[in-house]
Formats: sequence, structure tokens, C-alpha cells
Amino acid sequence: MRTKKPEQAERMLEAAARLFGTQRFHEVRMDDVANEAGVGKGTIYRYFEDKDELFLALLGRAGRQLDALIHERVAAAATAQTKLEALVGAILEFFAAQPHVFDLIQRADAQRGWDTPWQKVRDATFQLTQQVFSEGRQNGDFLVRDPETAALVLLGGVRAVMRFGTRPQHSDLARRLVDMVLFGAADGKRFD
Repeated sequence: MRTKKPEQAERMLEAAARLFGTQRFHEVRMDDVANEAGVGKGTIYRYFEDKDELFLALLGRAGRQLDALIHERVAAAATAQTKLEALVGAILEFFAAQPHVFDLIQRADAQRGWDTPWQKVRDATFQLTQQVFSEGRQNGDFLVRDPETAALVLLGGVRAVMRFGTRPQHSDLARRLVDMVLFGAADGKRFD
């Protein structure tokens, strides 16, 4: 039996990502992925039992990529507020570059509930966001009574903007979203 090579699997995942990025899930066939990757049909089945396994591997890979990007950006930020902006910016940047992943996540959620490889990055991102809100509260950077709810509101807002927002996105969208959660949507003026 031939050994599996990580670079071969990566090439097939790249091909699958390109195809899922331009076609609906049910339209992509394993033959198409094999052709796009430049491998035989038998080779792809040596690495992935079926399209669902390939799909889940693609989600796991995307989750690891996003997690690494978020942690890299947050580690480079100095204050709690800039950490939140870096976190949100990383998410927006990732999905702008790979919009098909958002649709794949929604498909996985609908089919499998929370039992997907994406759930790991979702949980880690939520925990990190909550931790940064707690840090900002402890440092006196901003007042957030409930870091858990604040994290849910911020991440839910990011998801809503990605799903329903206009394209192209504002270059300072991450700052705007963080400001809105930290300081509110109103500008302090009342309309009578």
C-alpha cells in the first residue's frame, strides 16, 4: 500500500476549495476534485472515503487557518480594544478571501449541528473574545458588565455583517463593529 503524503492531501483540499468556491455542494463531484487536483479518482478515495469526509477535512483545514490568523493578529495587538479589532479584522479578512467557507459552514451546521470540525475554532474564537473583553474590563480599558454576552453580540454582529452586509466592506469595519459593541450604536444625541 502506498503511503499518504500531506502535500498530496493539501493539493486535493486546495482543488476542493476552488470547486466549492464556485459551485454548490451537490454540484461538486469527487471526479471533479480529482481532475482539478491532477490526481486519479482512486487516489482521492485513498485519502477521503467520500465527499462528506473531504468536505469535513476542508472545514477542519479552514478552521486551523482561521485560528492561526486570529491568534497571530491578536498577539500583535497591544490593548484589549486593538485585540478585539484585530480579532474581528482577521475574521473579516479570512472570509473575504474564502467566501465559500461561510456557505460550507452553514451547510455543515444544517446537516450535522455542532458536530463539525468548525466547532473547535468557533469555541476557541468565542473563548478568546470573551477573554479579551474580561481583560479590557480588568484593565479599566472599557466597561463591559458581561464579557460572555458581549462576545456573543460581537461575534454575532460579525456574522451578520458577513452574511447581509454590503460589498465591498469598509476598510475600517472591524473598528466600527468593536466601537459599536463597546460604546453603543447611538452618537449620544437624542432626536425629539
